[in-house]
Amino acid sequence: MTRFPAIPALFILVLMSICTPGAQAGSGIDAEIRYLYVQPGQTLHNIVKRLYPERKSEWGKLRRQIVRENPHAFVDGDETKMKAGVRLELPKRYVTKPMPIHKPKQNRVGKVVAAEGQVIAVGQDRITRQLIAGDSVYVGDKMITGADGFLRLKMVDQALLDLRCYSILVIEEYDLQSTTRTSVINLLQGSLRKVTGEIGKWKEDVYELRTPVASVGVRGTEYALRVFQSKGCRGSIDTDDGLYVQVIEGLVDVYNKAARTEVARGDTLYIALPDEAPQPKVIEPGVFEPVAQKTPEASSSSHVWWWAALGVVLVALAL
Repeated sequence: MTRFPAIPALFILVLMSICTPGAQAGSGIDAEIRYLYVQPGQTLHNIVKRLYPERKSEWGKLRRQIVRENPHAFVDGDETKMKAGVRLELPKRYVTKPMPIHKPKQNRVGKVVAAEGQVIAVGQDRITRQLIAGDSVYVGDKMITGADGFLRLKMVDQALLDLRCYSILVIEEYDLQSTTRTSVINLLQGSLRKVTGEIGKWKEDVYELRTPVASVGVRGTEYALRVFQSKGCRGSIDTDDGLYVQVIEGLVDVYNKAARTEVARGDTLYIALPDEAPQPKVIEPGVFEPVAQKTPEASSSSHVWWWAALGVVLVALAL
């Protein structure tokens, strides 16, 4: 049963293959991107580099395969002339052997506090639903926001999570009841602001926010992330690919293949690739939070004021 109106075709990065229900083959929640919509300014080289960092020797082969399987997305088959707004089918990272189909048990772990614009969730059962305030979210949900999308969640441990435009987030694990309380969330792309809840306060808790570049562990904090989102939307600005981290309260532990770094309140850092160490970086306004846009009225009144001032100067010079 599907509960959503027609979703616009230009819907961020996915309407992915979530394989088949039950085809996880012991690999946990499927967080792999199988389809993506090309954002303005993206290049095929950068897409392949960030989605297949462990297959560097095959990057050329992967680019050629994507061009061959997506002739509609390139001008005259030229991999350097990729069209914006088209959907690419990506090579599979691995092949899983399907297991018997069964209906996964829904484990409710939070609810939607606010939703704006294009916001959908795809559950483990492959059912797509539009999210509105009051809806529940579950383990295994893959949430996707479009160019005008915004989603605020309140989790069962009272954590708050804001997912901004052009974002993809998967709830891989979330358990407040067991002895080892666990929160594992995967931000595949986009912008996120999170205030941690009860999970993460005990030494035994397992808390991890994963991204394709690095993971974040905390002990009670508020922080913001932006990963693989070069184009701004909803008032945010364009910026480089990679992972940006901003700590608003508390401490976070950022780690990847290259290094592990503790980030304190007020600090910011940037990580370009999974095999590069985090680097301190001053992050300009608009990377995380929307920046105020000058309204046409304000521009018009400023323009009129400028001409009036010029008129006064000219009159003074004529006297």
